[in-house]
Order: sequence, then structure tokens, then C-alpha cells
Amino acid sequence: MPFQFNVGDHSSPIWNYTRFDSAQYNKLKWARNKLFKMVKNLPGCNAYFRTLPRGRSLSDMIGDSSIWVNYGPTLSPLYGEIHVPSGEIAVGDRAFNMGRWMVLATIVHEFAHRNGAPITGGDTRAEEAVYHCGLGNSKEYYEGVDDPSTPYDPSVGG
Repeated sequence: MPFQFNVGDHSSPIWNYTRFDSAQYNKLKWARNKLFKMVKNLPGCNAYFRTLPRGRSLSDMIGDSSIWVNYGPTLSPLYGEIHVPSGEIAVGDRAFNMGRWMVLATIVHEFAHRNGAPITGGDTRAEEAVYHCGLGNSKEYYEGVDDPSTPYDPSVGG
């Protein structure tokens, strides 16, 4: 069974993580479907994830039913976050307001943290996962200048 979205069937131990509402669910289903296509069609995505400290591929992670993705209504201005001790992930309103591609990018970014990419110190490995999974362009990656038409932002650290 794959990773799980909290649609009311999970009680997160994190006080500000809750269930997604039905209006958000279409973007989540789309993002999940894209994740499965991503790992099938972009081998560099899994390869990049294997370079992260915990060494898991994204395929392994999206197939892990112990991973819960919750709604984080109080995360603004963040797109998402991970609660490191529990491993629970949350996606916030800012990602949903930016659209389904940003929801997908946020999930990829937070999965990279779950796979050991540092969350502090300006480390960019979690955001680089977004690029390596096909959600940014090479000019952004190599020149470090954000292209607002993609969800990847080379300036995001942590």
C-alpha cells in the first residue's frame, strides 16, 4: 500500500496537522498519480533520492504506507513541512493556492527531508530533489535563478 493522505482516517500526533478536505483531494490524487509516473519515467528521480542520507529511492518511499501526508493549515508562509521525530509530513495552503504542480513539488521536497535531506543550514538537497524529479529547468539549476513558471526554486534551502 502506498503512502497515505490524511482524509479523516488518521489522527496525527502533531497538533496542527489535520485531515485534508474534499476540495483539496483532487489536487492530492493528481499529485499521487504524477509521483507514480515520475518514478516510472524519470530514472534520475530515484537515482537522486538514493544519494540522500537515508538512501531510499522515491519509489520505495511512495510505496511506504507508514508515511502520512497531512494538511497543515497553520504552515504559512511555508508550502509544507516535516515533523522530524514522527516523520509526518504536512502540506499547507500556500502550496494549494499555487496549484497542483506546487502541491506535487512540496510532497517531493518533504519526501526528500524524510529521506534525510537536512532541514536547516540552508542545505538545498530537498529542493534539488524537485529539480531531479523533473519539476524545474536546467537554467534554474545551473545558474541559480528562479523561473517562476516552474515549482522548483534554487534559492530554497532547508
